[in-house]
Amino acid sequence: MAFTAHPGALYNVVGSFNNYFITQLTGAGLPAWMPSAVTNFEYPALPLTFPSFSVTHLSTDPEPIAQGQNLDPGYRGYRRRGLVEISVWESVQRAGGAHIRNVQQMRDMAARPFATGANVIILDLYAGTANPSGLTARLACGPVRDAPTPQDQNPDILRRRMLVPYEWLERVSV
Repeated sequence: MAFTAHPGALYNVVGSFNNYFITQLTGAGLPAWMPSAVTNFEYPALPLTFPSFSVTHLSTDPEPIAQGQNLDPGYRGYRRRGLVEISVWESVQRAGGAHIRNVQQMRDMAARPFATGANVIILDLYAGTANPSGLTARLACGPVRDAPTPQDQNPDILRRRMLVPYEWLERVSV
């Protein structure tokens, strides 16, 4: 028997957020100076190519919302809240003096999908990642909050950070 997760499982949530971001990122097209929208997920400190985006899920916290965690008939669960860090990266040398403009345009590209909040369908990634079906659960995301960016040790690298809050109901059948 194959493993089946509940609709609000963390793997489904993280994958659905990542899928939404990558499909929406280039919705308004790419700037002429950007050959592609390279995106690194859960990447360590620095990307390998410039310009690029990185998406890192920072935390999720459960919060009881109902007596006995009883939600809809037949379901128990929690409200879960998470935070995603989206960073944009550019090389000062590669950009030939246009690095500040490039980083600002990339910031705007990354913020656009969440500008007024987003209601993302949680996908059933446990059933397969090739063509996952949508579940009845939703992920409420955004809006983007700009965050301080620590100074990098490499003076050639320019980075801009944003935080995207999100929440959903983690339901399990009883």
